[in-house]
Amino acid sequence: MIIDETLVDLLRHGKPDPGHRYAGSLNDPLSAIGWRQMRGAVRTVAPWQNVVTSPLQRCCEFATKLARDYRASIKVVDELQEIHFGDWEGKEVEELMLEDDSALQAFWKDPVNNTPPGGEPLVDFQARILAAWEQLLIDCRGQHTLLVCHSGVQRVIIGNVLNIPLESLFSLETPYAGLSRVRIIDDPEHGRHSSLVFHAGVR
Repeated sequence: MIIDETLVDLLRHGKPDPGHRYAGSLNDPLSAIGWRQMRGAVRTVAPWQNVVTSPLQRCCEFATKLARDYRASIKVVDELQEIHFGDWEGKEVEELMLEDDSALQAFWKDPVNNTPPGGEPLVDFQARILAAWEQLLIDCRGQHTLLVCHSGVQRVIIGNVLNIPLESLFSLETPYAGLSRVRIIDDPEHGRHSSLVFHAGVR
C-alpha cells in the first residue's frame, strides 16, 4: 500500500502597482516593493518540483522567473485568477465609501449574499478555485509544488482545508507575499487528509 504525501506552498503576490484598490481581474504588474517581498518570502523554502500560477502578471511574471531559476516545471491555470469585483474593479475603498457605502458595508458583513454590482458571486468563485485545486492535486500528487496566487484564492483553499464557512473567509489575513503550506496525505485505506502546516509566514 502506497501512501502519498503532497506539499503545496501557496504564495500570494507582492504589492502591485498601483496597490490598495479592488484589482480582481485587472492585470496590474508587481511594484518594485512587490518583487522584493516575493523574493524574500521564498528565499528559505525553495526549490519546488512544480510551479503553478494565476495568469495575471502580478503572479505569472514572478512565477515564470522563479521556475526558470530553479528549473521547475511551470503551469499557468486561467481558473486560478482572482475573483472579479465587477463595477468595483479599479476603485479604492475610500472611493467606494463615497459612492455607495451601504453596498460596501453589506459586502463586508455578508459577502456571500451581497455580490458587488456586476461581480462574480463568492459561491461561483469558490467552485472555480476548488475545481482547479482538485486538478492541481491530481497533477502534482506526491510532489512539492508552489502555487503563486491571490488573496481570494488562498482564502478559498485554506478555508476548504480548515472547513471554514464561506461567509467567514475574510477573517483569514492574507498579507502581500504571505506564504502558506498545505500537506495532503492520500491513503488508499483511509482516504485523503489535508492539514495547514503554516500560514502567512515562513516556518
